[in-house]
Amino acid sequence: MLIQYSVENYKSIKEELVINFRADPKYKSSSWVYNNASSGYESGIYKCIGFVGPNASGKTNIIDSLFFALRFIQGTISRKETAKINIHPFMLDELCKKQPSRFEFIFTYNKMKYVYGFSITSNEVLEEYLMKYVLEEPTIIFDRLPGHQFNFNGNDEKVQSDYANKTNKNRLYMPVAAEWGYGPAKEVYSWFHFVSHQYTEYNIQSIISNIITDDNRKKRFLIELHNADFNIDDIYIKKRKIDKKTIDFIDSVLNRFLGETTDERLLDDLYEELDIRLIHKNKQGQAMDIALDQDSAGTSAIVQNIAELMYLCQNGGLILEDELGKAFHTKLTYHYLNMFRNPSLNKGNTQLIFSSHDTKVLQLLNPDQIYLVDKNDESATCIKLLNDYELNSDDNIELGYLNGRYGGIPYMKG
Repeated sequence: MLIQYSVENYKSIKEELVINFRADPKYKSSSWVYNNASSGYESGIYKCIGFVGPNASGKTNIIDSLFFALRFIQGTISRKETAKINIHPFMLDELCKKQPSRFEFIFTYNKMKYVYGFSITSNEVLEEYLMKYVLEEPTIIFDRLPGHQFNFNGNDEKVQSDYANKTNKNRLYMPVAAEWGYGPAKEVYSWFHFVSHQYTEYNIQSIISNIITDDNRKKRFLIELHNADFNIDDIYIKKRKIDKKTIDFIDSVLNRFLGETTDERLLDDLYEELDIRLIHKNKQGQAMDIALDQDSAGTSAIVQNIAELMYLCQNGGLILEDELGKAFHTKLTYHYLNMFRNPSLNKGNTQLIFSSHDTKVLQLLNPDQIYLVDKNDESATCIKLLNDYELNSDDNIELGYLNGRYGGIPYMKG
């Protein structure tokens, strides 16, 4: 599980922002909190953290920074030696443009706690480190310093030095060592692949297919859609051919970027795609067959969101959702969020990080689950926990927020 994430000098983010999943002790009995320390995971960790704030405050950039870090970790192995790192430091300060961007993760995996972080510029990885908590004190697995210097702290010095020599300056060491089979790095690298499910229109079809080809999971999927007040009686898949004109276009794009002829087997796979079909019942009881991508935006969004959670709910993972609820009603937002704290559904304690303009979530979540996002006088993104304000049990938090009591709302000129 993710315990803490921090980022510094990325897009609208200047100073370090720390996103903490640890629950305040007074909320540890909350159904939002994971509290089974006997499983090897740290106790008192939230399953859900939300960002609320006005447009252009930087909510999206916080979530995007996490996406970027995950993509950079996963893409290190395939990175060419001469490739630039597509990093975007804080642009409203000349000094920041020359400084590295920093990312750090604290997490538990397979009954062990880790700290992994790195700092990068557009040209190179300046720093990188991995610590493992065997006891109360952390053990340094490796520490990478500017100038491509490494400290292995007595841990497999000869083996790790060999892997370090195989690591180019624009690549992270941890994924390289994992690729070469180094055990401690493989464990950590597995976690980053495990948590970072990044859904596209193509693989959401595969995810839904994975669910509905299992009768029990399909039944639960339809139950949750009914609970969300959708009149969806059934969901099924059929394959459809992609027209040759589209295939030829894909082939030409791949040729242009790869500089070689596309594998014919890949093109054969592209000739077919999964078509998700929903069966609705109208007032007369007639069954209406509608493609998911042709249904309403709200229906498509909630179907995909619930599918994402159900795909991960057995073993856990992390879902990143920018502008949660933008396509559906507040009640649906409530329903979706409540699925995360339902132990009979979210058995693997899947976690969610989301942003939203829906202020109703202020009434649903605990105050230390909500970060209010705003810009400071340098136009840099800043955050503050709602829990940091003095709150009374009978406060209408949503109304107080809308009245500007906690900041983080749009300033409207009269």
